[in-house]
Amino acid sequence: MLLSASAAAAPCYTDGDVVTLEGTAVRQPTRMTDAGSKPAWVLSLSSPICVDSPTAPQGQRQSSVTQVQIIDTIPTENERIQLTGKLVTGNMSAYYAVPTAIWVLRERPAPSR
Repeated sequence: MLLSASAAAAPCYTDGDVVTLEGTAVRQPTRMTDAGSKPAWVLSLSSPICVDSPTAPQGQRQSSVTQVQIIDTIPTENERIQLTGKLVTGNMSAYYAVPTAIWVLRERPAPSR
């Protein structure tokens, strides 16, 4: 399911949902001082999505997400792409960047507009 509507109009997604997200991948420098640490990849979404976090306190479970961390692939940088994968919340990587991530199953170029 392509998520292109605003988060307010879109259904809310939860941990484990397989989704297709569209945006631009950017590399974020690591926040660690370890010389062996790697940068994190983040997808800046074309439109925000709603994410339901069951572990958050009641009333704070839904959030408007504009960035997701890219896990398990090195994406095409600075171009609009679509990533299909499993949506997860929480710190899922040694290189934590943002609280929501996608375990990537497939990448493809975004369709022309």
